Parts: sequence; C-alpha cells; structure tokens
Amino acid sequence: MSTEPIVIDTSDPAFLANPYPLFRRLRNEAPVHWWDRGHMWMLSRHADVEATLKDPRFTVDNRKWRFHRGNDQLPRELIDQAENGLFQLGSTDHARVRRLVSPSFTPRAAAKRELLVQEIVDELLAKIDPQSFDLVADFAEHLPFLVIGRILGISAEHEHEFREWGHALIQVTFPLLPPDEHLAMARSTVPGFGLLERVIEERRRSPGDDMLSSLIQAEEEGERLSSAELVSLVGGLVTAGSETTVHLLAFAVLELLRHPETLARVREDLGLLPGVIEEVLRHDNFGGLGVARFALEEVEIRGQTIAKGDMVMLLLGAAMHDEDVWPDAERFDIDREPAPNLSFGRGPHFCLGANLARAEARVALQTLLTRYPDMQLTGEPVFRPHPLLRQMVSLPLRLQ
Repeated sequence: MSTEPIVIDTSDPAFLANPYPLFRRLRNEAPVHWWDRGHMWMLSRHADVEATLKDPRFTVDNRKWRFHRGNDQLPRELIDQAENGLFQLGSTDHARVRRLVSPSFTPRAAAKRELLVQEIVDELLAKIDPQSFDLVADFAEHLPFLVIGRILGISAEHEHEFREWGHALIQVTFPLLPPDEHLAMARSTVPGFGLLERVIEERRRSPGDDMLSSLIQAEEEGERLSSAELVSLVGGLVTAGSETTVHLLAFAVLELLRHPETLARVREDLGLLPGVIEEVLRHDNFGGLGVARFALEEVEIRGQTIAKGDMVMLLLGAAMHDEDVWPDAERFDIDREPAPNLSFGRGPHFCLGANLARAEARVALQTLLTRYPDMQLTGEPVFRPHPLLRQMVSLPLRLQ
C-alpha cells in the first residue's frame, strides 16, 4: 500500500486521459474516501456503489445536500424543473410518473425509432469532410440532441435553440460549478423553457405522431402528467440522454480503432455491436467522477460514518473496474459474460433513456463501420476539464 497521499484533481490531463490508476488506489486503499475539496465522500468498489444506488437512505435530490445553494435567485422555470423532476419527486409521485411514461422508453419503442436515428446519422455524415473528420465536434455532439428533438417533435427552425437550452441545462446540474457561473447558466435556460412550454401547448391543441404527444395523452386510472412534470421530464431526458450518447459513441470508436483485431471481428459480424457497447460502458466509462447521492440519515459504510446531508459520489468508472466482479478488468474484451453494468444506474432511478442511448450508438457505429472500412485515427483524443465527466471534445479521424 502506498504511503503517498491520494491526490484527486479531475482537471489533470493525466486523469482525463486515464483515471484508472487513481481509481485502483481508491478501491485498494480508501474505498470510502472523503474528498475535502469537493465536500463529498467517494465510493469506488462495485458492491458499495451498487448497494448505495438501491439504498432508500440515499436520495438523488440535491436539495438534501448540506452544501446545497438556495434557490432564491434562480429563475422560476428552473425551480419548477427541480421540484417536478424525477430526481426530486417523492417516491409515490416518482412511481406514478415512471408508470405513465415507461411505455415510451421500452426496448421495442427504441427499436421503432432506429429508422429516425439512421436518417439523422445519414444527414450528419452527408455534411462532413471524410478526409478531415472530428467524430465529436462534427457528429457525436449533434446526434443525441437532434434525435431527442425530433422524437419530441421539435421543428427544424427551433433545433438550435433546443440544443443550446440542453447544453445550459446540463451545466446547471453540476454540483461543483462556481456560484456566479451557476446563476448565469441558470438564467440562460429561460428562453428554452419558454420554447418547450409553447410546443407542449401546441401538442395539447393538435397532437401529432411524436413522443411529446404520446406523453401528453398518457393516462392511467384518470391520472395524467401535469405541464410542469412534462417540462421536467423533457429536461431530464436531455440532461441524462445527451452526454451519455456523445461519449459512448466517441469512446466506442476510440476503443475499436485502438484494438484492430476486435475491429476486424466486428466488421465481419455486426451482431457483436451490443457486446461492444456494453464493454465500452464498462471498460472506458466517461465518468470522471460519477453520480451523486445524498444521505437522508446517518449511514455507516465500511466503518466510515456518512452524516445526514452528506454527498456521496459513486465512482462508476472505478466500480466497473473492480477485479472482484470482472477478472482482468483493465482488458478491453467484448466477449465478457454479461455482468452488472452500472452505467445507467440501478433501482428506481434506472435511466429511462438507456434503451434509446444504446440504439443510437448501435446505429451510428454500424453506419461508420460499414460505410468507412478505412477509418483511422489521425491524432489523439482531446479532453476538456469538466466537473463530472472525462469530456472528450475532439477525436480526429480520416474516414477514406
């Protein structure tokens, strides 16, 4: 065991490129670690992370954090988003909303949208230079916003505004954002909320063949979603479903190009793609930190006392390299037996958009691999410091 103190710097380029040596130290030396700079506990072993995801003594509601900033200066729209979102609803309302919206997020529903995903993939690739192609900036960053927007029925003229709102909404969720930046970003979300509210009212008057119309009409035993719940649900879809897809796709292409033998096998048998996606989610999870939970009461984990109101950061990337669950965990292996992948969570807050994210990644990867057999890296990936993610902002490729 090392005698050197464990130093955590999520902006360190070495950490962004490869966080796994640090994660290994945390698992081995300090599986329940207090990070003073972030005012949080960090859990790094799979068993602890999985148990906490399902533990009712912890909540996803960040208002329970003892360092939570008050809402006094935030726009009304953002306060409504917080109070009606799936992360903040009480267990009864949370179950009711999940029950109403779940039919729109089943594997079958995701499969039906693959044609739309393919259209958007083709549309994006028609605009690129195959000799000088940035997978992230030219393609992956656009794909999930276009998919979510069109599934919801956002018109082409509003797609840019919808995407800008999504980016701002994502950043507002960062627990470590400086107060001034947080407030400025919060205020910048207001026009997007207005756009969404107008679209919802249009769909109420004139339903279409889109997910938003389906959600508006969803009803069970007389219960329906309120406008505030609808807006919050869309906000949750954007924040949870966009970054996930961008980085799943980027890391998948990077891993395949770094493993040419695996790439050759997948080109020969595209049926291997689901295994590729699951292994990328496990092996190179894009979380720099992970997902946060907040203690509703005092909890003891491995002899450490977690006080009521403490934040616990669940290091998904560390947990999914735990040798107790995955032997030889550092190796990228698409033939692994199915194992408990934590990328989309566990328990009542399992990600609604998981099936859609997998479908988007599968369609995009299949298209890139079949259309561009000579695809190759022309440089190293570029990462940007980020409060929570290993945010890849550039992956330069030549496609032909």
